[in-house]
Order: sequence, then structure tokens, then C-alpha cells
Amino acid sequence: MAVKVMRIDDRLIHGQIVTAWIRDSGAKAILVADDKAAKDATQKMLLQLTTPKNINLYIETIEEAAKKLSTGEIDEDLLLLVRDAKSANQLFEFGFMIDTLNVGNISNSRSVTGRTTLLSYIHVEQQDVDNLYAIADRGIKLEIRAVPSDKSIDAIELLDKKFK
Repeated sequence: MAVKVMRIDDRLIHGQIVTAWIRDSGAKAILVADDKAAKDATQKMLLQLTTPKNINLYIETIEEAAKKLSTGEIDEDLLLLVRDAKSANQLFEFGFMIDTLNVGNISNSRSVTGRTTLLSYIHVEQQDVDNLYAIADRGIKLEIRAVPSDKSIDAIELLDKKFK
């Protein structure tokens, strides 16, 4: 098993994932590492409905995903999706490592005030910023691309312009 792409995307599985990221990554399965989705039967059902029939779907808590990744329990090439930077950082705290993390979408949720817009699809609050810097401090490259064909943007350079 190999994680082909790891992506932060608060929408989890949606059109761009189905039409572009699966094909570009060569993934045969999707692993959603998300505590909320793993504990919500309705959300699990919706994620399954949006997943192509030829792609296996695993929905696990952050801790369970980390265990399955470390033991190789899932023996397929994976597209690994997490909802936010905090979840990504938690996976790394459990020992999972990867060279590059794609920062795909962090919505401007109406329930959170004080978000800073980095790009039209990246809106961060302080917790996101702290976790993204912590991930970068682990030596993991943070790239921003909405779709695989986009030019990669260095997330830390973008954060530094706004926060340093």
C-alpha cells in the first residue's frame, strides 16, 4: 500500500476528488481519516454514495487510520483525505509520515468568525495556521492546488506573507 496523495479538503469527497484526484493519483481506494465522519452513519452513507463504484472507501477515526496506515492493513494505493489541518497534524503525531501534503480546500464557514482568506478556497483561522506550521516543521512540504493540473503554490510562503 502507498498513499499516493494526502489532501486537506473540508468537503471530503466531491466532484474534484471523483473527476480529477482519483485518476491523477492512480488511487484504487480512498481513506477518509475523520473522527466526525467515522462516527456518523448518515455521513458515511453520503460519502459512500459519492465514491465511484470501482474505488474502495474506508472511513476511519484519525487514530484508527493511523493504525491502518502504519500496519499496512489496507493493501491498496490510497487517496488519503482529512477535513482540516488539525486532523492532518494528528495523523502525523500518531507517526504517519508523507513527503507532501496537498492543501485543497478550507471553506469560509459562516460559523467561524475571524478567518483570513489566503485564496478563494483557502480561509484559515489561527488553529489552521498553527497546525500548518507544525506540519511544515516536521519537514512535510505543503502545496496548494485545487485540482491536479493547477500550478503548485507553496502554502508556507503564502502563510508567511499574511502572518509574519
